Amino acid sequence: MKEAVVIATTYLDAHSMMMTRESLEGAAEAVNNGSRQLFTVEHDATIPPLGKVLEAWVEPIEDGEYQLVVTRETFEEPTWITLPTGAKLLKQESEVDHNPFASRYKGVSDGYELSCDWVNFESPESVQEFLDDIRNASGVDFTDSIFGRKSATPDPEFFIRIAETIGAYLVAKKVVDKAGDKVVDLVMEDVAKFYAFVKAIAGSAIKYTLPKNRPVTYIFVVSYAPVIEFIVRSNNPNSVLSAVSMDKLEKATSDAMDLHENLGADKIQYLLNQRGEWEFNYLLTRTGQVIGTKQAYSRRTKKIELQQAKLKKLNNGNKGFSR
Repeated sequence: MKEAVVIATTYLDAHSMMMTRESLEGAAEAVNNGSRQLFTVEHDATIPPLGKVLEAWVEPIEDGEYQLVVTRETFEEPTWITLPTGAKLLKQESEVDHNPFASRYKGVSDGYELSCDWVNFESPESVQEFLDDIRNASGVDFTDSIFGRKSATPDPEFFIRIAETIGAYLVAKKVVDKAGDKVVDLVMEDVAKFYAFVKAIAGSAIKYTLPKNRPVTYIFVVSYAPVIEFIVRSNNPNSVLSAVSMDKLEKATSDAMDLHENLGADKIQYLLNQRGEWEFNYLLTRTGQVIGTKQAYSRRTKKIELQQAKLKKLNNGNKGFSR
């Protein structure tokens, strides 16, 4: 199903932010040049996309402002596929467009990067204090950036890009092992820095982020080929640190490379399960397919039902104030 929807305007939004006409036009140009954005439910990165954006344009509004309008396609019902291993997964894709999904990750990171949503902090000063705390506690040099989600104070979320040396080690561990002790020693130096970095982030997140007492989402990114996301939600810094131990990441990365080879994956995502193990969730292919587990699609269905229930409750409440 295709529909035209307004996704952004030059009006001041609920977070007191305003997009320019030029930024809207840049976004439209990116979509029309093949950078197909995915759309999902309530910015939840852990559920498969509902569909993709096919085209975009900017048009004036009567009061002199501008809006970004897109044509987006909601995928039809998923179909089953069977992997060479015998595992069964669900697949969806566009009926008319086979461009890959746009990636938020540009190239391979040669250092550490941390990206956070500014709305999860009390003020810009609080964001800076958070970043300073991490630098002081870890002693690690990293690049920081800010992103924004268009919704009322969502749960805290961080994107943590893993350095290229560790990413290459995980992707080609057997080759690295054969290269000799010196190479392995150099990688282990970076691993020690990585653990210090993660420990500092998880410790500071509890102190600074809003809303309080909500689980924090950590998205660890190996931006190699393919991109691999490891996602853990926890308020326990020790659980976060345990999740990214090299032995756990090595096993999941090996499995991810098999999926990359068999399915042509551009991005592969793993979630930390209740046993503290990485579990495949879903992937995106070079031709714009979405392939995931039954559990991943079930979580998406539940998320949609909860969203619809919230909207229904809100609409019923508004009726009580009508005259």
